[in-house]
Amino acid sequence: MGNCCFLIWFVCFLLFIATIISGAKADVTSQDFHYFCDSNNDRGNYTTNGLYSHNLNNALNIITFHASKNGFYSVSSGQGKNRANAIGQCRGDIKPTECTKCLTETRANLTYVCRNRKEAIGWYENEKCMLRYSDRTITGLDEIGPAYFVWNLNDAPNADQFNRVVKKLLDGLRDTAASVACGRKYAVSTATGPNEEVIFGLAQCTPDLTGPQCLDCLVQSIAELPRCCNNRIGARIIRPSCYVRYETDFLFFGPPAPAP
Repeated sequence: MGNCCFLIWFVCFLLFIATIISGAKADVTSQDFHYFCDSNNDRGNYTTNGLYSHNLNNALNIITFHASKNGFYSVSSGQGKNRANAIGQCRGDIKPTECTKCLTETRANLTYVCRNRKEAIGWYENEKCMLRYSDRTITGLDEIGPAYFVWNLNDAPNADQFNRVVKKLLDGLRDTAASVACGRKYAVSTATGPNEEVIFGLAQCTPDLTGPQCLDCLVQSIAELPRCCNNRIGARIIRPSCYVRYETDFLFFGPPAPAP
């Protein structure tokens, strides 16, 4: 009897421990989390609790705090080969508290799935925020990869006319976002499609880019749409340096967040 009670207690104890461990893991199964680790391991690995690990944690702490206030922040921590560089950005309509939550969850997910990799990038919750880090300089670079594309499975009825309206809408947003000299390089607007449908559009660059850099990134993204997502009623192209999206009859952004 005593052995049986002990066995039951031991099994319950193991289940309890398993529950604690599973609860501590990041939520990496969410469809709203997209990420890329340094797949070729070009940048190498870092040792847990080593100097790069310490600098990375410090950089990510700073990013989470400051990016939530300004919508964007870049920072370097440490020196030489152990320097950790990080960038955090929230979409132009995301409020500070929501930005903090998004970046915090992205950090937990990204450092879990790309643990001990020196370079990684992740987007969370329909691109509400983006977080990236590396041991190389990443600020001020027009980087179009790694990237991912998402599109609606439905085609527009009057595809040719629809595509022209979308192109004109996104070209205008491209120019507006790239023309911002200081602050968020972010633009949203709407257009009316051939069947009187409302088309919502968005373009955004990281503010560390120059105007020409932002323009180049957005131009490449818009040019990719006919190849990846032709005739679709909604699509998005997400790159480290810029983000383009349009949707039909679906408002996916809110009012602009307060200016920093």
